[in-house]
Amino acid sequence: MGVVRAVAVPLAVLFALATGASAFAHGYKVRPGDTLWSISHREGVSYAKLLRANSELQNPNLIFPGETISVPDPPAPPPAAAPPAPAPPGLDREQAKALLTAAARHHGLKSSFVLALSYWESGWNQSAVSSSGAIGLMQITPGTASYAGPWLLGRRMDIRKPADNTELGAALLRRYVDVFNDPKLALAAYYQGEAGTRKHGIYPSSQRYVDGIWALRNRFEASPP
Repeated sequence: MGVVRAVAVPLAVLFALATGASAFAHGYKVRPGDTLWSISHREGVSYAKLLRANSELQNPNLIFPGETISVPDPPAPPPAAAPPAPAPPGLDREQAKALLTAAARHHGLKSSFVLALSYWESGWNQSAVSSSGAIGLMQITPGTASYAGPWLLGRRMDIRKPADNTELGAALLRRYVDVFNDPKLALAAYYQGEAGTRKHGIYPSSQRYVDGIWALRNRFEASPP
């Protein structure tokens, strides 16, 4: 009868087998405008696997340029099959910028400000959906849209439509600029809510969000994208 030998298995592999994550991963340096969703789409891995591979993140909706995250290697491609039907064309970068610029002008905001906010939030990607359900170019949740559209613009807004998404996002930002008379506090309110900003100012956990968008705003002001 043969001798059964124990084989040491790395913990990372055991974790991957237990959770379904890939046992092999590589580092990815976060760029301005990146979200976990956009990175998962670009790298070809599921959002759930990317989230599991970075379980140490305190807030998966908040990653910062220069930060390195772990990206599981995608699975081997399946056998060749018949090509799928072509997807309808999406909103390209220039179309997104045009909508954001028009919304900024409509609400008396600098286009660099709105462009910077959208770039940080979604990478100018109308298809972006966060884990909390925020949608589109300006990352607005359906709950916010349900009250803010009628309140600020006099009608219900369909945030799945790029024009409505940018219009409502700019209207919210205009509201916060008017309330706080300070663009950085307006950014904080957009991220953490108006009530919390009134009471506490910029949360420490929001500071990098505010500073990052403001730096982008200054860069876009000096050199339009």
